[in-house]
Amino acid sequence: MRLTLSTLPSLLAVSAKLLCLLMVVICGAVPSMVRSVRLYNDCSGSQVRVDMRGRVLADDVDTPDRFRNMTIRSLDFSVKLTIFAEESKRFLCFNQKWKLVGSKRFRGEMCQFYENMVQNGYNRFRSVADGTRYMGFNRRGKPLRGTATPHNPKCLNFIKLDQKFDILSHNMRMAAGMYNESTDPVSRRTGYGKSKGFPERRTTPRIRHKNHHRKFVK
Repeated sequence: MRLTLSTLPSLLAVSAKLLCLLMVVICGAVPSMVRSVRLYNDCSGSQVRVDMRGRVLADDVDTPDRFRNMTIRSLDFSVKLTIFAEESKRFLCFNQKWKLVGSKRFRGEMCQFYENMVQNGYNRFRSVADGTRYMGFNRRGKPLRGTATPHNPKCLNFIKLDQKFDILSHNMRMAAGMYNESTDPVSRRTGYGKSKGFPERRTTPRIRHKNHHRKFVK
């Protein structure tokens, strides 16, 4: 086809259609983004778990760690994601009363979240069905209803941890002052430590000599 002013619009239209088809093919070939993590809630100080009954909690109850393993999946680089409890085989979803539950069945947007990063590297998970509702837990580890506005915004904050990360050992090291801020994963993300003004613990005791202030008598 000879390129003229009269044929230019039709050629541009064909090129646009081919470009759209190419984008569809590329998106269909893109694999889903999957990551296995544990979700540490800043308010309860514990990791999220989903039991076989579908209860979602973030408490310190002595349960096998495998119930705290979550798979975060986003399809085709979409900003929407799902959170799936691997052991109990349940999706994290909001029910009709906007309570966080573990559902065996995927319920569309009620089981989808947007992930937002906030100050100090924390993540928040906002419902796709209603952008005003967030996933969160109170200090006792019970899920906040989506309609509730927490007095403490920390209750909406999460840290995505590797499944091999031992939060109990981390807390013990922090309490004993035996941590290195440059290598600790939580200190790097939350800013806790020297940057928050916490005093450094001395690793060696100070030795006071008995005769330090005595005058020498001949």
